[in-house]
Amino acid sequence: MSLIEVGTVSFLTSFIFALGGLGSAVILIPILVFLGVPFNLARATGLFTNFISTSSVTLFNLQKKNVDFKTALPIILASIVFSPVGAYTSHILPERLVGILFTAFLFFAGTMIYIPKKSITKEEGNKAILYSVLVGSIAGFISGLLGVGGGGIISPLLILLGFDPKKVASITALTVPFSSFTGFIAYWKIGGIDWSLTLSAAIPAALAGYLAGYISHSYLKPSHVKKLLGILFYILGIKFLLKYI
Repeated sequence: MSLIEVGTVSFLTSFIFALGGLGSAVILIPILVFLGVPFNLARATGLFTNFISTSSVTLFNLQKKNVDFKTALPIILASIVFSPVGAYTSHILPERLVGILFTAFLFFAGTMIYIPKKSITKEEGNKAILYSVLVGSIAGFISGLLGVGGGGIISPLLILLGFDPKKVASITALTVPFSSFTGFIAYWKIGGIDWSLTLSAAIPAALAGYLAGYISHSYLKPSHVKKLLGILFYILGIKFLLKYI
């Protein structure tokens, strides 16, 4: 393993996932382990890279005034509340069982994305807030349960509920840094950080995230983002399937 390899992998994975507003930790972590990075350091590096890349996307979205705070804030607050609940529950339920259920959900969500559905209208604003709280609660709980970023949960749920896929990407990018950073802090306190490794992954991720935000905003239609997210959910599903079967 070399730091150049880490930076290259981080840039590519962060760019692809940031197009959908997602953090790349779920893919970056197993790649780093394959390259010889200890698992604890890989997870800490992945979480910090998640934080940096999605924050970079959010910075671009804020500059373009492309962030739906009304939807995002309830998700953030609910996920903060329910993440510790999920972490506690993880000590009760078998991780393999939860992982298999989560894998099934990802494949289901990836399939449902391609099925046309009614979009949420302005008249359903109050219902949209309730949906956001529900999504944040589920995302926070599962994030704490599995120790992963919540992007792979938030995006499919919002799309299944009828939110605009292009807005979903910006909403997810705003919410993921919170769960990723708090997870990173926990790993930092528990096992320490290899800062040369972490920064080698994080700096390219920042560039990739900002570039992905620009491309997503300027060139991709909502239907394109929707199809991209569907593919990403299948990738996530295969990753979890290989881990838990």
